[in-house]
Parts: sequence; structure tokens; C-alpha cells
Amino acid sequence: MALLSHRETVVRSENLAPVADWQEVGRGGFGRVYKIRHKDWGFDVAVKVFKRNASNKEACFMDLASNEFVLRMYGIYEGPSGERGLVTEYMRRGSIESLQKRLSGPPPWPLAFRLVHQIALAVNFLHLKNIVHLDLKPSNVLLDDTLNAKLADFGLSKVSVNVMMMRSSLQAGPQGTFPYMPPEAFDMSYEPVQTFDTYSYGILLWSVFTGKEPYEGKYVINRQHEVNRTFSMVNS
Repeated sequence: MALLSHRETVVRSENLAPVADWQEVGRGGFGRVYKIRHKDWGFDVAVKVFKRNASNKEACFMDLASNEFVLRMYGIYEGPSGERGLVTEYMRRGSIESLQKRLSGPPPWPLAFRLVHQIALAVNFLHLKNIVHLDLKPSNVLLDDTLNAKLADFGLSKVSVNVMMMRSSLQAGPQGTFPYMPPEAFDMSYEPVQTFDTYSYGILLWSVFTGKEPYEGKYVINRQHEVNRTFSMVNS
């Protein structure tokens, strides 16, 4: 099987199993993700179908981010009614978040160390490409069949030299997800840089080793205060 790379490959509905066989495996502000069998390739893929008003810029970043520990993009999906999306590897093992839920806590230490090392390698690779991920968290780190990390969800990403502000769903602020955002990111004039990911990685590392969600049980409106208070205590 010969695959063209990334955005050169266009996948249409006729290449996929009937819609009745599509299995929804995720949804969010961007749209929905389905597990689908590709008839020509002979294996399951994940198709992330964007909402009508959603940006397709994620494909641009994934096109640049080809790495062992970054989710592989196979191509672009084009639906019969103008729907667009991404076709990627299907990770049947889920994410670090789903693994923590299955275990009711953190993964074993050897696995946890391996995962955080692989995530660090993925983030370092992105930064060498001048890409800032902006949404590092357990649910955005998927797991392959041998439990290796695959960094996913580039919907908020930006090139670090570009000062354009990105918006996300109701669960996120100006950029990112509240518990994983650095204190300075709550300033609406903030322009994200690579240290945003560095802070988020630190919180993600804590979550992996504890199996907990940061600021768990806090209402979203109180999380900014908790982030700032914790940051002040560390620096006092």
C-alpha cells in the first residue's frame, strides 16, 4: 500500500465504510471523531470531522509535525456535503486520561516515566519547528498498541512567530485548558510563546504521576485564582 503524504491525500466517503458503520469515539468544540474502516487501505482510521465554522488550520500544523511521538495524519477528509476533516491513525488504546480512569489512578512508574519522556521529545520537536501546541493535557496524549505516547489535537496550535489569538471551546480560555494554562495566559493581551507549553508540560507531568486532575473539584470560575495563588506560593 502506497500512501501519499499528509495533505496530498484526499479521503472521500466512497473510500470509507458506510456511514451506518461509523463509530463515534469523541466529540468537542471542533466537531466529532469517528473510527472508520478505510476500504482501500484495509485498516481502521480516525476521522475528525470539523464543524462548519471550525478552522482547518490543524491540518497545516500536523503536516509540519511528522514525528514518532506525534499522531500521524494520513490525509484530508472531504464529505459529500462539503464536510471537511482530518484522517489520522486510530489509537484504540485511548489516551492517558482514559488510561488513568481505567486504572483509577496513575500508570505504573516505568510506564509513566516512558510516557512523560516521549511527550517531552514530541514537544521539543514541535518547538524546533516553531510550533506551540497550547493544549497539553492527558486527553490530548493518545496511546498506540504498545502504550507509546502520540501527541494529538493541534486545534489550538500556532507558529510561535505568529501573534494571532486562537479561540477554543467553552472549556478553554484565550488559549488552552484552564488547569494547564500559565498564570500570564489569563491576560487577554498575552501572546503565547514556547514557555506556555513548558508550564503545561509540568502540570501534565504532575497529572501523569498522580493520576489526578489539577484543581479537581474547583469551578472553572475559581481555577484562575487557584492557578495564580499556586504560582505566587511557588515564587514567594
